Amino acid sequence: MDVTSSLGSLSDIQFNVILGGFGLFLLGIKLLGDGFKDAAGPRIRDYIEKYTGNIFSAILVGTILTALMQSSTAATVISISLVRAGLMRLEQAIGISVGANLGTTVTALMVGLNIEAFGYYFVFVGAFMLMFVKRNQIKAYAQIIFGFGITFVGLQLMSNELIILSTLPEFESFMVYMSQNPWLALLAGTLATALINSSMAVIVLVQTIYGAGGMTMVAASAFVFGSNVGTTLTAVLASVGGSVSTRRAGWFHALYNILGALVMMPIIGIYSDFIISLNASMGGSPEMAVGLNHFVFNLIWVVGIIPFIPLCIRILEKVIPGEDRIKEREKIKPLDYNLIESYPEGAKQLAKQGIASMSDLVIESFETSKSYLNSRDEEEFDIVMQLEEMINDLDKQLTRYLLEIAKKGSTTDHFAEEYAISLDTVKNLERVADLSTSLVGIYQTIFNNRESMSEAARQDLNTMYDHVKIMLDQALKMFETDDMQDFIILAENNRALHQMDMKYRERHFKRMAQGTCDSNYASSLFIDILTTLVRIGGHAVNISEYVYGGLLKDVTLEVS
Repeated sequence: MDVTSSLGSLSDIQFNVILGGFGLFLLGIKLLGDGFKDAAGPRIRDYIEKYTGNIFSAILVGTILTALMQSSTAATVISISLVRAGLMRLEQAIGISVGANLGTTVTALMVGLNIEAFGYYFVFVGAFMLMFVKRNQIKAYAQIIFGFGITFVGLQLMSNELIILSTLPEFESFMVYMSQNPWLALLAGTLATALINSSMAVIVLVQTIYGAGGMTMVAASAFVFGSNVGTTLTAVLASVGGSVSTRRAGWFHALYNILGALVMMPIIGIYSDFIISLNASMGGSPEMAVGLNHFVFNLIWVVGIIPFIPLCIRILEKVIPGEDRIKEREKIKPLDYNLIESYPEGAKQLAKQGIASMSDLVIESFETSKSYLNSRDEEEFDIVMQLEEMINDLDKQLTRYLLEIAKKGSTTDHFAEEYAISLDTVKNLERVADLSTSLVGIYQTIFNNRESMSEAARQDLNTMYDHVKIMLDQALKMFETDDMQDFIILAENNRALHQMDMKYRERHFKRMAQGTCDSNYASSLFIDILTTLVRIGGHAVNISEYVYGGLLKDVTLEVS
C-alpha cells in the first residue's frame, strides 16, 4: 500500500465547511456577548463604574466582564468610552484592560475540555426558547444558550476539516518552518487577530491545528502572544481623537500587550516546554495545552505588570503630553430611602440636590452638542451619548424617590405642590437631554454624508444656542433658589427666541435660493435644528411655569 494514500489532499478538504464553521463560531461569540449585555442591560456600565475603585478591583471587573461578554475588546472599549465621558480615571481603565486579557482565556479553557459535542443540544434548547419565549429578559438568556451552542458547532465543523488539512505535506512543511521562526508566527497571530477582531477565534483555531498535530507548541505560543497584540488595534482606534486620558488608556492596552510579547519571545522555548509539562501533569488534551498556554501567559503578565503600572503611566504622559480637558465628574450621591421616614424634609433636600446634579449634566450635554456642531469631533458625540445614559438613570432614580416621598409625606397642598414642581422639573430636564441627543444625531448625519453648515447658518445656530443657554440658566436658577427676579426676563427671552426662529428660517430660505446653502442634508435639516432649539427653550419656560404656578398666566408666552 502506498504510504501517501493515507495523506490528505486539497480536494478532500471542504473549504466551504471550514468557512461556514468559522462563520458560525464568530456569530456564536457575538451572540454570547450581546446576550450577556442584553441580560444585564445598562448595568454593565454601572458595574464597571461602581466596582473599579482601585487597580485590583478594576482588574477583577475586567476579567469577569470579558469572560461574560466573550470580548476583551468590548470591555476595553467600554472603559475607554467611560474615560471619554469623565466617569473613570486612567488608572481604572488600565485595570479593566489588564483584567480583560485574563478574561479572554475562559473560552479557550472550555474548548480544551472537548465539550463541542454538547453544542448541538445547546443550539436546540436556545433556538426553541428564542422561537417560543416572549419575555425579553428570558430571550436574552436564550440568546446566550444559542450562541454558546453554535460557537461549539462551528468549532466542530472546522475541526473535522482542519484535521485533514494537517495531513497535507505542504501544510506540515509550512508549520515546521513557522515553528523554526516564531517571530513570523507572532506576526501572523497579530495580523490574523487584528483582521478578524477576535483573539478568541485565533486561539481556538490554533487549538484545533495543534490538537491535530499540525503545529509545535513553540509556534502555538507565538500565536498566543500575537493574538494579544492584535486585540489592541480596536482599543487604539476607539481612543483616536479622544481626550488625553482617553488616548493614554487606548495606548496603554497596546503598550501592555506588546511588552508582554517582547518579554516572552526570548524565552519562548523554555516557556513552551513548561506548558507541555504542566498540561501533562494535569492529564490535559492537546487543546487544553493551548488553553493553558493562553491562561498562564496572561496570568503571568497580569501579575507582572501591576508594579509597573505607575511607570507605564509616566511613559504615556511623556509620549502623549498635555492636560486632559475633560474633568472627572463627581459621583452622584445615592438617594437615602431611610431618610424619607426619619426626616422627610431632609429627603426633599436630598432630592433637590440630585435634581441640581442632573441639571449640571443636562447643561453639559446641551453645551457639548453645540461644541460638536462646531468641532465635528466624535469625542463630543460620545460624551453626549454617555451623558444621556447617566441622565436617564437619574431620571428613573429621582422619579422613584420623589414618589416614595409623596407616599410617606404630608398631604397638605404645599407639599403636593413641591412634589409636582420637583417631578416636572426632572421630566423637563430629561427631555432637554433627549433633545440634545437628537441634535448631535442630526449633526452626525450631516457629517457622515460629508457635508457641513455654511458659515452664516452656523453663526445663526450658535447665536440661538447661546440664547437658549441663558434661558436654561435662568429657569434652573429659579428652581434652585426660589428667586423670581429673572421671571419676566425669561418670558421676554422666550418671545425673543421665537422671533429669532422666524428670522433665521427666512435667512435660511434666502441662502438656499441664492445657492449659499445647497447641500442636501445640511440644508434640509437646518429647520429641524431650529425647531429642536426652540423646544429646548420651551422646556426652560415649563420649569419656570411650574416653579411659580399660575403667575405666568399673566404673561403672554409662546411655548412650543
